[in-house]
Amino acid sequence: MRIKGLLRAFRQIRQELQRGIAAADRPQFGARVRSLVGTVEQLCAAHGTTPDRLPGPSRKVYLFLKELDLDRLPVRPQGEPAPSSPRTLALRNMVALRDALADRFWRDVESLAASPEARRALQGYIQTQVAAIESVCTDSGANPEALTGSSREVYGWLRFLADEENLALHVAALERSRAALAPRRALAPLAASVTVHLVPVKLLCRRRRYRNEVLLTVSEGFLHANAGVWEALIDFALQHRDPAGSARLRQFADSDEFAETLLEMEPQAHSAASAGRGCVHDLEASFARVNASHFNGDLPKPRLVWNGALTGRKFGHYRRTTDTVMISVSLDAPAVPEFVVDYVMYHELLHKKHRIQMVNGRRSIHTPSFRAEERRFARWAEAEALLQALAQKHSA
Repeated sequence: MRIKGLLRAFRQIRQELQRGIAAADRPQFGARVRSLVGTVEQLCAAHGTTPDRLPGPSRKVYLFLKELDLDRLPVRPQGEPAPSSPRTLALRNMVALRDALADRFWRDVESLAASPEARRALQGYIQTQVAAIESVCTDSGANPEALTGSSREVYGWLRFLADEENLALHVAALERSRAALAPRRALAPLAASVTVHLVPVKLLCRRRRYRNEVLLTVSEGFLHANAGVWEALIDFALQHRDPAGSARLRQFADSDEFAETLLEMEPQAHSAASAGRGCVHDLEASFARVNASHFNGDLPKPRLVWNGALTGRKFGHYRRTTDTVMISVSLDAPAVPEFVVDYVMYHELLHKKHRIQMVNGRRSIHTPSFRAEERRFARWAEAEALLQALAQKHSA
């Protein structure tokens, strides 16, 4: 069961908490939060279920609101104006744009793989689409952070693919999918072709059968999947039951590589004036502490932002292309100690320090040297235990 409007309400409440709540507004704010929590519980009861059985995003928002300490709300600095309601914007034809581009990738994958000129031409087209979307946002008095639903997903995807390296990785992934498909064509139904769309979708993969075609829609999170994972995806498209292949899919979907790709595509606000100030924790202060204690104060400060959604497993991300450390808002809570936020900050700053390495043809994000340095954090074991407990709580 999905509860319409719950995520939008969370974003608005989150923005108000970041700005602080004026004393006069606290009773009304508390009543609104309690009303939202009560509405969720009533809807669940009416449908014969409970909040802990809601889909992941809705369940996490419910827990955030339920556990919000209304007696210890952040105070808005004196003289600072009240926050306006966050602007939201939905654009038409974004899914059609996504699907047309996915078709083009699949149709032209061989020429894109062989020709840098072809990749540059496609990159230019994508950059033009990104600029057009940003222009529409500007004309509407908003920025891309205001985009919602599929508009937000597709914009983040296009921004991701507008980078030369990411576009090349996308083409290489589709090459692996074609290589996995080739020996299985004889097993496919007669007169049926297979098309693979590697796109931003909430599900892992989806199969749809049309008269002469099987369309396999795959999450962009599988960007770095190896040949074995792609073989499992193709088997899914052809309805070949393989428990071992299904296990490979689930294992990769739980990997850091999968989560890193999804976080890389998340749109960010253009304005960073207060992006690091949370309801409880301040990322600017966290960076200062970690930089002084672990990098001798010598590490240049990246852009510091809280991400736009509650997460249950991945609590931080370093985006090298924009030199941005993004920390999950799941950590911006009174129950999360300061040293845990510092540990996640330290982990992401190590990504800034260490380059990604290739090992046996795969990206190695957490190399032995990375892990050895990570364990130098004074309360490493305690922080890891608390993060694992938080992850289990959100995934239960």
